[in-house]
Amino acid sequence: MDSDSHAAVSGGDQTDDLLTRAVAEALAAGMSWAQIAAQLGIAPPPARDHVTDHDWQEAIVAHENARAARLNDQTLPRNPGHPD
Repeated sequence: MDSDSHAAVSGGDQTDDLLTRAVAEALAAGMSWAQIAAQLGIAPPPARDHVTDHDWQEAIVAHENARAARLNDQTLPRNPGHPD
């Protein structure tokens, strides 16, 4: 593994750790999952009769997975001579 890809992985791990700590602190401070999602800029899950904490948790995970994938796409070197 070259140093650039190691840095990308390490940065992702640090971001995950920071997010985990921030969520734990927010929950300990009495914030709801909906409030945490709002702080992260996450739109409410698709409308249903009642949005559960589990729905919010899944929305947060999906949002963070998409963010990580975007960051990963930006950090991977492009090989213009090789078709994708």
